[in-house]
Amino acid sequence: MEKVPANTLLKIEEDIKKNDLGKARDRLHGLIATYPDELELRRKLGDIYYELKYPSMAGRYWYLEKNKTPEMQHACIEFEKSMGNNPFQIVRALKFKGDKEILKNLEFSDNFSPVQKKVTEKLLEEPEDSVIDKLLVVGCLSVIFGTIVFAFIGVYSFVKWIL
Repeated sequence: MEKVPANTLLKIEEDIKKNDLGKARDRLHGLIATYPDELELRRKLGDIYYELKYPSMAGRYWYLEKNKTPEMQHACIEFEKSMGNNPFQIVRALKFKGDKEILKNLEFSDNFSPVQKKVTEKLLEEPEDSVIDKLLVVGCLSVIFGTIVFAFIGVYSFVKWIL
């Protein structure tokens, strides 16, 4: 957590001491978006959600934790259940945008959850360009090209009409 601004971490700790968990939660969400490689921030956010009595949300942020306590394991199982034990949905809900090398270094316990192995594999997969993504790019380029063509036709017609 060397990269994370110390003053922001102090504000989060002060918010927790004041029992303003909503503000601490919001600050941590912002930090996770800015520093996705810092898994410690996810653990803190999971702690806050657990304190707020949202075990499935706590499990969402504790899911990448290496050494899980029994409470963390229970919360992670609740999170998996809330996602229908679907590895693809779990990966999407985790929203991990950090370096995949960090995940390779994590060694999850084999006896934790049968779904977790599939989730880990999906997290480590390189995203492939889907047909929909390619069609979206082609569609946008077609619209831009069409707009330019019609603009030239309009300018040509206007000039021809004036002359």
